Amino acid sequence: MFVTVTIVLVYAFEWNSTGLISVYTPHDPEKVNLADLGVEEVLIKLGEKPPIHYIPVLNQDSARMGEEMVRYGKLLDGSNKRISKYFYCTDCHNQVKESADPGDESPEAVLEYGKANKIPFLPAATFYGLYNKQHWYNGDYEKKYGDLVRPTRDTLFNAIQLCATQCSQGREMEAWEIRCVMHYYKSLEYKIGDLVFTNYEINLLGKSIVNNPALAREIIHSRYNEINEATFGTSEIPEIAGYEPNYENAEYIYQYGCLHCHAKEKEITNFDLGMDKLSFKFLEAKLYKYNSFSLSHITRYGTYAVSGRKQYMPQYTMENMSNEQLLDLIGYIKYKAGE
Repeated sequence: MFVTVTIVLVYAFEWNSTGLISVYTPHDPEKVNLADLGVEEVLIKLGEKPPIHYIPVLNQDSARMGEEMVRYGKLLDGSNKRISKYFYCTDCHNQVKESADPGDESPEAVLEYGKANKIPFLPAATFYGLYNKQHWYNGDYEKKYGDLVRPTRDTLFNAIQLCATQCSQGREMEAWEIRCVMHYYKSLEYKIGDLVFTNYEINLLGKSIVNNPALAREIIHSRYNEINEATFGTSEIPEIAGYEPNYENAEYIYQYGCLHCHAKEKEITNFDLGMDKLSFKFLEAKLYKYNSFSLSHITRYGTYAVSGRKQYMPQYTMENMSNEQLLDLIGYIKYKAGE
């Protein structure tokens, strides 16, 4: 049985027993696949107030320029200066989904999805879906950046500026540059098809769109994380009774995490690593030290940019690498060093 409803005389939604099928607009009689619609667009049509950073119409040319600045640090035509001499956004941020379910961005879910899709295991949040977040620089990032985080927590524009000047140790971006990056983020926003609904939620969502738009919005919001929490760990090697390291997971973390920046050919840091025994022996020898060469120390504390050495390592929060995964990595280092 099909049910067609109209919301604010703008969209008509067509349903069947398996859930939402398609969408009509009065100005365009062709059906649109709901899975292709942005989450923000649907929420606004359901009565939600647009966010501060709302972009009503994606400008493809602006998005292209934003992507160039994200990937290459500047526009490829050379019309602006490189934002940072030391980092590209892609050193720390992915541009794709990091988990199969946007509602589960746990370290375990990210690792499993990353292994299956060969995605870098990075310390910062992916830009995919970042446009749909409500807050940025959450939790313990205040410990690192102090009062600088306050104007960024509710405003994406300010969050981008802080990332440019502090995280990438670069220059202040001009307003037009930030707008282009925001259009790029808009191009990476969650689509309804990215969200994972149960059959019960699909049926309830269909009924709610007709009778209770507020509940429909609540259901949609429940299927993705609106913030990325940040909890800093300590440099102590975790102790989990009876835990046996998973070398397969650790090999992925080492190759797609550590070597993402520290492989010699990347030329990102002054500290090079590889798959050679010398690298593993060095890391093993430093495991129980309290310095930047100790794996647990550098993973949880990172380093800070200093004069003459702006390249630094951001820490992995507890939300980006679990204690179990850190133990996996330590166990793997010991195993490879002893081979």
